[in-house]
Amino acid sequence: ALSAAGLVAVAATLVAMRRNGTGAGGASSGAPLLRSGFTGHLEGKSAEFGYVRFAPPFDSTREECGSTDDGYDYNLTAIETLFNVGSSTMCCAACEAFPACGAWTWGKAPHTDWLTQVCWLKELQPGSLPVKLPKDSVISGLPAQGVLKQGVRPPPPSQTQLLDGIVPKTTDVNLAITGQQTSIDGTEDSFPGAASGNKFFGKCPGSIFVEGHGPVTLVNAGADTPGKPSGRVEALKGDLVAPYMSGRTYFGKSCAEGDYDPQVYSSINLLAKRMSWTTDVSGTGCGCNAAFYLVSMPQNTKIGTCQDYYCDAMHVCGVSCAEIDMQEANQYSWMSTMHAYNPTVGADGLGMARGYGGSLGEPERRDWTATEYGPGGQCIDTQAPFQVSVSFPMTGNGTLAAMEIELSQAGKPCNLNSRIDEYAVQGHEAMQELTDALQAGMTPVISYWKSKDMLWMDGLGADGRGPCVKDTPDMCPDHVRFYGFSISSL
Repeated sequence: ALSAAGLVAVAATLVAMRRNGTGAGGASSGAPLLRSGFTGHLEGKSAEFGYVRFAPPFDSTREECGSTDDGYDYNLTAIETLFNVGSSTMCCAACEAFPACGAWTWGKAPHTDWLTQVCWLKELQPGSLPVKLPKDSVISGLPAQGVLKQGVRPPPPSQTQLLDGIVPKTTDVNLAITGQQTSIDGTEDSFPGAASGNKFFGKCPGSIFVEGHGPVTLVNAGADTPGKPSGRVEALKGDLVAPYMSGRTYFGKSCAEGDYDPQVYSSINLLAKRMSWTTDVSGTGCGCNAAFYLVSMPQNTKIGTCQDYYCDAMHVCGVSCAEIDMQEANQYSWMSTMHAYNPTVGADGLGMARGYGGSLGEPERRDWTATEYGPGGQCIDTQAPFQVSVSFPMTGNGTLAAMEIELSQAGKPCNLNSRIDEYAVQGHEAMQELTDALQAGMTPVISYWKSKDMLWMDGLGADGRGPCVKDTPDMCPDHVRFYGFSISSL
């Protein structure tokens, strides 16, 4: 088992892998790992057999499972071996992702190689009965009927086109920037702020109009991660931001080719305000992440290893700062997270989160279920665009009271809501720190990335109720969409 120090080391590794997609590969056997990913040896034992922290806690509500036999092994052919599986419920849920899986066995013996948090998925023909062998160190069982987990089958592909739902706002942008009422036709924009020539691949892709705020010029990242070029981002019709894989773009006041200047980044105070937009994550499966978040870039004076003054709670480009993740999402999972920061202890990498999905080393997120959010969801059908509103109400003394999240979709009978109004973490006065960050002005950032180690966001969790058994980034579509931006007072 891991000591307290070992758990801290694992958690730190998991945090460092957020957003930069630098997770480790599989075990030596080549089997997929139910983990956010860490390698090496911990306290003399291979990481595959070490205890790790799971979310949510073990005493929370569990995913439905079929019949189980504690102390029995099923003598059947194994089709998959999974490591770091935190409970028998999680093992049972993993079986639901594999079409050939008809039974499972989970190793529950502590401190024992191949019997500590190992899950074997096994073949069993419908209507057949397993051969049961007594074995105290394992639990075996059958999957539940009607439960479906993701990550093995391809996700449903997107059915939307690039400009579906877009309301052209190029006239608004031109009027705000030049004072001239001119309209731009076609799919490409040429209003001020758009780069010339091969604009989609350069630093300055164009401008959009944010209702209640005004024009915003996008500034593309200097690099995705150190040494890795940033991907393509399109800005179309004064309304649409479409990041392609590995693309990241910053809201700004102007953009010019050449060196980056932190003074051009937007400094928007969203305290006592609501930011709204439409997002289209259709086609994105396990291991894809369409993100829209706030960071304290206007106050950052360090250029960083991406050469563009980018900072975030994960110090992806070498610089830490406060971060508020309004959206990290794919078709199956949603995550909104607040990350406090102060210069003494740095950023709180794990943060405080709400939404649905997630597995290792992360805060609990079970604010809704796969029935309510996902392809064909009762409240949010992620195969179609849906609307997002994130609010930052104040207390009577002017500090941040909460982050409130609402997802809605036209024609659906229900909205999805969640709220973070408590955030306590050692070394931080979290809500005050985020109050200060919001009041100082933060820069909105849009990005799209993928990783085989995204289970911190979309994994099963020890309760088995999360959506994904493994991440399949090779199935991610080439782009996602954000549009219809607005800011309003509460």
